[in-house]
Amino acid sequence: MSARKLWIGALTGVVLLATACGSSATTSGSTTSGSGKLAAATPIKLGVMTGVQTSAVSQPWIPQAAKIAAAAVNAAGGIMGHPVQIDFCDDQATPQGAGLCAQKLLVQDKVLMMVGDDGTQEPALIPTLTTANTISWASYGASLQSLQSRRVYILAPSEASYWVIPQMLPKTTKHVAYILADSAISVAAEKATVGFFPKTIKITPVTVPLTATAMQASCLQVKQSGADTAIVAINPDQVATLIQTCNQIGLTKLLWVIPSLQMTPQVLQTVTQLHQPNLAVLSFGGAAIQQFAADVAKYGPQVGGITNTVADDSIGAWLGVKLLAKIIPAVGSLNAAKINTWLGEQTAFQTGATAPIDFAVTPIAALPRLKNLSATEGVIENDKLVVTDPAPFTIHMP
Repeated sequence: MSARKLWIGALTGVVLLATACGSSATTSGSTTSGSGKLAAATPIKLGVMTGVQTSAVSQPWIPQAAKIAAAAVNAAGGIMGHPVQIDFCDDQATPQGAGLCAQKLLVQDKVLMMVGDDGTQEPALIPTLTTANTISWASYGASLQSLQSRRVYILAPSEASYWVIPQMLPKTTKHVAYILADSAISVAAEKATVGFFPKTIKITPVTVPLTATAMQASCLQVKQSGADTAIVAINPDQVATLIQTCNQIGLTKLLWVIPSLQMTPQVLQTVTQLHQPNLAVLSFGGAAIQQFAADVAKYGPQVGGITNTVADDSIGAWLGVKLLAKIIPAVGSLNAAKINTWLGEQTAFQTGATAPIDFAVTPIAALPRLKNLSATEGVIENDKLVVTDPAPFTIHMP
């Protein structure tokens, strides 16, 4: 299980019940015929759910990215002549809030499907997906139930990003400090990940408490270990502080390996300002990062802007909406059940940002919805993510 899940789970577990749920749209509800075809000029409504007004993990960039993608799609003529409308509901990072959002979006608003869900509260959504006979498309999959439900389609290799790292490391790598969250689950995940490394590379685990703000002790452990490389698997909000602290105690040549699910604007700024050697392991590569940046620049102002353009789930929500502009015409129907069937039959689905995805196979029995086992090599450069090898690396199961 990824560090992202660990820290989100730890924080959301103490959040008080909150029930407010809102929509970004003011357009009236659409009508659907028995064939699934919407009446002329009726918008295609897509549901987006994540926590925003919460003391836990607030991710406003997910609906913001989806709105930017919708604006870009609409500027190109919409989907099959229909404009795309994003209906957003704030689940406030609680199962209760997610349950209310499920009713609001899937039952009351009758959205065609969910898109770009971060997945942390998706377990409360899945039963209503079944009742509504629809899907969660381009979910980030940050829950075990998401990784097992046939109603959920995941594009990002969130669980597998760390497994591809050994293929990307320089041949000169001898000793890796694996910096992980201080929890039993994280330790177990680290031990499983070690199996992907060659025996010639020494691995030293260094644990960081989920809520730690001081990083001196952890950096001293890394320095004393003599590691030449550090892999981060902690709360993303801790990464910039960790890198800065380690730099201050003399670890200026350490190669920082940072999966994109750990990226924040602060991480990019810190690595750039300190000129730290780094390797970025990107969930989404190809031209996706540049195309997203272009859409943000062009359409961001008209939808209110975006607060985080480097988060995996931000790019994923944007990509999910953009891909529907190709998927729905290929299916030739606005019937969610038909779209679900069509997707499940795709053996080499082209995202343009990952290796082709085979939705018809199950690479990992315990995580049957984890279909994408690829990641792309990149680097943090001048406050930006840059793809250094356009060909995605495919993870080889040991």
